[in-house]
Amino acid sequence: MQQCPDSLLGDEHALLALAGVAAWKYFFDGQFDFSPAMYDMFELEPGCTGQDVLARYHPDDRNYVTRGIAKTFATKGTLSSHYRIQLPSGNIRQILSRATYKNGEKGPEVVGVNIDVTSHFNEMKIDFEEVRRFKFISENARDLIFRYTSDGVFTFVSPAVKPILGYEPEELVGRSVFDFIDPTAHPKASQALNSIIMSKGSSGPTEVLSIRKDGSRVWLEGNPRPAHNVFGELIEWVDVLRDISERKDAERALVKALAEADAAAEAKSQFLANMSHELRTPLTSIIGFSDLLSREEMLPEHSRDFVNKISRASRTLLNVVNDVLDLSKLESGALELDFTSFNPVRLIEDAISLLAPQAESKGLDIQFQVEPPLCGAAQSWLHGDDMRINQVLLNLLSNAIKFTDNGTIAVNVSAQPRGASRMLLTISVADSGVGMSADQLAKLFDRFSQADGSISRRYGGTGLGLAISRRLMELMGGSISVESEPGRGSCFTVEVELDVSEPVEEAARESAVQLDRSINILLAEDHPANRELLGALLKDSGVKLSFATNGAEALSMMSEGENDFDLVLMDIQMPVMDGVSATKAIRQLKGRGATVPIIALSANVLPGQIRQYEQDGFSGHVGKPINVGVLFAAISNALHVTT
Repeated sequence: MQQCPDSLLGDEHALLALAGVAAWKYFFDGQFDFSPAMYDMFELEPGCTGQDVLARYHPDDRNYVTRGIAKTFATKGTLSSHYRIQLPSGNIRQILSRATYKNGEKGPEVVGVNIDVTSHFNEMKIDFEEVRRFKFISENARDLIFRYTSDGVFTFVSPAVKPILGYEPEELVGRSVFDFIDPTAHPKASQALNSIIMSKGSSGPTEVLSIRKDGSRVWLEGNPRPAHNVFGELIEWVDVLRDISERKDAERALVKALAEADAAAEAKSQFLANMSHELRTPLTSIIGFSDLLSREEMLPEHSRDFVNKISRASRTLLNVVNDVLDLSKLESGALELDFTSFNPVRLIEDAISLLAPQAESKGLDIQFQVEPPLCGAAQSWLHGDDMRINQVLLNLLSNAIKFTDNGTIAVNVSAQPRGASRMLLTISVADSGVGMSADQLAKLFDRFSQADGSISRRYGGTGLGLAISRRLMELMGGSISVESEPGRGSCFTVEVELDVSEPVEEAARESAVQLDRSINILLAEDHPANRELLGALLKDSGVKLSFATNGAEALSMMSEGENDFDLVLMDIQMPVMDGVSATKAIRQLKGRGATVPIIALSANVLPGQIRQYEQDGFSGHVGKPINVGVLFAAISNALHVTT
């Protein structure tokens, strides 16, 4: 720079000087022009050189000032800055400067004014001890401290940069923060950081994948904070960053572990589904043929006793399978509730009726007491999962019968209003059996646990029933509790709050369903024993029955015009073509195939699975092992047969 021969003189500059304002110009060709007040401020004489002017800028601020002027020329904008000048005496003056670009008579120029605010800084009594404290902290902190300009150029870097990034602090000062961001591993990092720099306030925590001096990568987390000048303009950012590589590694390990856990859970669910199918398929034959054989009038009494024992044993095995599957579904969150309107009194009566023969065989009397207002028809219907409530009730009744050798079993049901449309349903089952101690009660609802190890040897059971019952009640928003004393019996109480429902017309009893002998049914089942069993179950009804051994055969038979089937019983898991694929293909056929009722025969009995079958085009569902009453009712409903 050199001084322009045309100095800034005149009354206006005298007025500015009186106001403590010094004016100046910098020209694009490097010349400058100062007002007299400017010379006084810098303690320079007219005729000084550009080097003389540069020497007055504080060494730490010199680059900042020259870059600011250059940027103003480049952007043709304005500049607000705060810097220091150092006088020959060693005194420091604090300067506020405002400048703007303009096209003057001699070409591009930056015109500005300076104000000496040293006295204001002194009046503010800056605590230099705080400055020293900051220096001490920055030099000893394990976290990395950065200061950078509004355009992302480092002005200060703490010594912690050495162990974290491998650089000496002076190697980063003057360089852009964007030089140390990995754009390939984190494509939006540069854009995100640029957005932070251009924002007006704190950005909040940010994560950046940074590049070390040796080329390796390290994750840093910071929280950039803005610093403003007295004009309220952003002049720099202060950021404290720490190495979070270990945390990111832990997060990746956690994500991997969760993915592996999900995969394991899926594999477990698939395994259980396959095991359910493999166990229920032979159980269908065992239970079905046992029931058929027990109906034979010419069967000797001792043989009938054998058959009944086979039937009871197979149903016990089925209960164990159901318990294991239910527990797995509960623990994985896969068990769904199926809410419907039901009569709680009828539900309990049916449960008692089902287990009454067991109680009678031990000489036990089951007493049932219904409390108002369930006696009234208008409030005797509720909305809930009656199947799961029945499952809990059957478990409690079975346990009461199992652990009671003589006396009575008392069942009580009541309901208390909870608002205008809800009722608290309370069911209690009390017995006069062996009872339990406090230690036994403490682990009563634990899975695979029984009150005493000798119980499983004497009474049998897996120790899952009560654990499942509690989980089911909790899933419904209810509870199950127990009171018991050794030798004085036990009383289990179930409570659940449910919506009141309007009475609905009850379906006809399954055992009362009669099928029309003119019905033409196609059965698709790959298991020979199940084909024989279903044929035998349907034989007495007189229906016409045809067989297919897989879904492809069923599709072919439905495609033939001469086969006018009224209904299809479709197994799900079959070779060549499964039942779902066959059903979807049949629905695409013209004519009867699009509307013929198709009932799924499957070991998959969850509400969500049944809904999926409906979406796949099935008209109904019968779970395995197959109950003849349920089967006939499903056929009747699908064909809209009046019973």
